[in-house]
Parts: sequence; C-alpha cells; structure tokens
Amino acid sequence: MKKAVLILVFLFAGMAELAAQDTTGKLAASNEDAFVPLSDLRPIETPEGHREKHSFQYGVSASNTFITDKAGLSKGYWLGNYRPYLKYYFHEQHLVNARLRTTYKHNPSVTEPQKKNGQVVSTWEYSLELFNTELNFNRHQVIVGRNFYRMGRGLLLANFSDGVEYNGSFKYVQVKGLAIYSGQYKGCTISIGGCATNGDVGQKGVYDIVPGRAADVNVPDPGRRVFVGTQVESPQYFGAKLTALALYSYDLSRDKATTGSNVNKVYAFDPLYLGGGLSGFLITPRLRYLSEFVYELGRTYNKIEKSTDPNVQTNVRAYGFTADVNYSLPFLESLLKPDVLFQYGTGSGRDVKSTANAGDQPNSSNPSQENASGNDNNFYYFGAYSAGLALKPKLSNLHIFRVGMNFRPLYMFYPTRKLMFAVKYTHYTKVRADYGISDDKANLESARVGWALDGQIIWDFRTDLKLFYSFGYFRPGAAYAAKDQSPLQAHLISLNLLF
Repeated sequence: MKKAVLILVFLFAGMAELAAQDTTGKLAASNEDAFVPLSDLRPIETPEGHREKHSFQYGVSASNTFITDKAGLSKGYWLGNYRPYLKYYFHEQHLVNARLRTTYKHNPSVTEPQKKNGQVVSTWEYSLELFNTELNFNRHQVIVGRNFYRMGRGLLLANFSDGVEYNGSFKYVQVKGLAIYSGQYKGCTISIGGCATNGDVGQKGVYDIVPGRAADVNVPDPGRRVFVGTQVESPQYFGAKLTALALYSYDLSRDKATTGSNVNKVYAFDPLYLGGGLSGFLITPRLRYLSEFVYELGRTYNKIEKSTDPNVQTNVRAYGFTADVNYSLPFLESLLKPDVLFQYGTGSGRDVKSTANAGDQPNSSNPSQENASGNDNNFYYFGAYSAGLALKPKLSNLHIFRVGMNFRPLYMFYPTRKLMFAVKYTHYTKVRADYGISDDKANLESARVGWALDGQIIWDFRTDLKLFYSFGYFRPGAAYAAKDQSPLQAHLISLNLLF
C-alpha cells in the first residue's frame, strides 16, 4: 500500500470509461434509476423493422494521472492511458468490439540504485485490451474473446480475460456461464499485461483507472489460470431475488520457483467458490438491499522454510460476506434527493500463530506459501470490493462498516440538476486481533485498524461531459506502530468527455 497524498486525474473518456467511476455505488445511483439495480439492466431490444446491415462506433478515450506521496514517489509519478476503440454492428444485433491500450509511465522518483537494477524513468506500454464478438439471439447472448468478465457483484471475479460467456433468460431463471483464461501470453500485443518499449517502471500505478472497476479497489494479478463459473438468478418474488453462483479456478503455474529465497517452492493455488446472494426491497422500493455470501474451498500449498523441505498441499476453508442497504429519504425529496447508505463487508483471515516462524506475520495478499499447518482460512478473491480510497483494503480478516449519504442540493435548477455530493464514514476492525490484514503495517495485536472518511462530487454537465472528484482520508489505529500512524490522504479528480 502506498501513502498517496495527491492524485490529479484528467480523464477524457469514451463511453466505457464513465462506468468505471461509479460501479461502487450500485445502490447509491441517481434517484431517477435508483429503484432499478444496475445488475438488472439489459440492453434495449431493437424493434422490428428496418435495420442497418453494417454500422460502426469509434473513438478514443484518454486518461492522464499524476501521483505524489511522501515516500517512493516524492518527485511524482505520471501515468497516461490512451484507448482507441471500434465497434462494428451487424444488423444492429451482433457486434465486434476492439480496443487497444497504450500506457505512458514517467517516474522521476526512480533512484540511482534502482536505475542500476534495471528500472527506468520513462516507458511506453501497449496491449490489446478488448477484442470480442457478441452474438445476441432474442433471450440468449454469447460473448467470445477478450472481454471484461465478472461474477455476481464482482467480488469473486472482475477482470479482463480471454474466453466465452453465455447469458440466457428463461421463464423462471436467468443463467450465466463462463470459461475463461487470464490471458498471460508471451506475445506483447496479445498479452493483457502488454509489454514496455523501454523496460518497466518499478512503481506501479497506485490508482489505475479501469473501465468496470472503482478507483479504490485492490485487485490481484491472476497469473496464468483458468476460470470456470456459473450463476443462476431467480425472478423477483415479494420484492426479493435469489442468486446462486459457483466459480472454480485452476492454476497453470505449477513449476517450482528457481530464484532467491523461493527456490523449490510451489505456489499453485486452486480455489473453489460457492456463494449465494439476496437482493431486492423491504416493504417499500425506497428501502433496497443487496447481499452476497461466499464460501471458499480448494487447495493451496503450506509454507516451507528450507528448499529441501517437501511442498505439502492443504485445504482452503474461508468465507466472505458483503451487504449494502440504501434508503431514499421521503422528506426533502424535491430539494435534495437524499439517499442514506449502509455497507458491511467481512472475510476470514489466516492464523498468525500457525506460521512456521514464531512472530512471523503471514501476508494475506499471497494465496499460497503462507500457512504453516491446518486449513488455510485466508479469504482470497480475484474480484473487486470498494472500501475506501486511502487504505484500499481487501476483505481478509476485516470487519468493514460504512455509513454515508448522497444528495443533490441544486436539483431544482436545470444546469445543476445532476450535481451530486456523497460522503461516507468507514470503521475498520480486525476479525482476529492477532491476525494480519492486506496492509502489512497493521501488524500489532490489536483489533483497532482505524477509520476513514471519503467524499465524492459528481456533476454531469451534459450527456457528453462529466466531472468526478473523490477524496479519501484514513486515520490508522492501534494495530499500527506509532511510526506508522500518520494519516493517509488521496485525491482524485477527473473530467470525462465523450466524443
């Protein structure tokens, strides 16, 4: 985790980029569409009649980011993402998507010793981010190729991959099935990670603006692995809808490590996730909720201390739970359009006492080679969960409590009718005080991780221009040593333009 003090983002985005900013607020959307969960939205059916046989959409989205902090980025860090895209429609029903991504990185904070180790100040990277065919047949849809795939609310999976996805709407259920590969190839252009023209910058972007994900999420690199998943949604009965999902992943990187202190270690991690969700409204459509519970099984490898020790597999037994409740206040509705939001998230953690060395804290960001004995209870997922711009924690061994409100103070005036303010307070505590969390600096035996304050301003000037500002503040608690209890701040400002 980096101590980000200031982030300035000037984002000129295509249509897909706009969705990246507010994906965390599914239940805190504008009042006009708040009663329709975003997960329920479907493409508008093309009416019968004349259809253009061939049609196109094309453009360029560009995002430019400047980051500074008190530590490794004291001189700043510039990150620019430029995405030309093309969509081809056949009979206004089937389409082909293509999008390139070129990235410019400039890091003047690289030190002389780092330069001697191969790090560079500036580099360009390029990759093929999207390339897929979408086939729509009335109630059935098939997507083949490179796409942004997700399961459920995005906790288990929310990333770019190569594969196939099927979506079907039947009389009593909606079904999704996918089989994908995480896209780690040796070729530069076809690899999702791409390649650099001049080495690589050691410091990665602290806040990477990715379409389909919020800026404050913490998403791991999946590596070389295969995912197979299914999801079934019921119709809405008495204001409630049930969702069941299953996701299995097989790690294709199973060779023993050959360098450094990791020699002869096997890091393969093969999880199985079984989950269910409940969403809908209570009594009135003003009171809406969304919940998801996931139980994680599978196999991983225990930690070994000496290269001569055997690699031993063990069982994974972990869980994660998230819930959102949103209430659209009935008073002051014509003036402020106020919404109140409550969020809760938690996940099981890894036992610090089971590590091979006494006092050695396991890293919850590593799915393998961290647990010493017994079942591994660390909840590790490949998706995204938004829980604060400054800390950006993962769910492992945390209780995350959030309360907030969003409102539109100038709704009565036409130019400012879509100006929205949002604020959230977050309280973080450990599930077990002696376990670690995703921030390895919170290593003291205390449950008090800290608290955070986040704010947002969203203003849709017009249909093709949008301003977004986000602020994050985190105050560390007693789980941090005194030297690590300095507050963290993060600022993000973006201007989105459609052209």
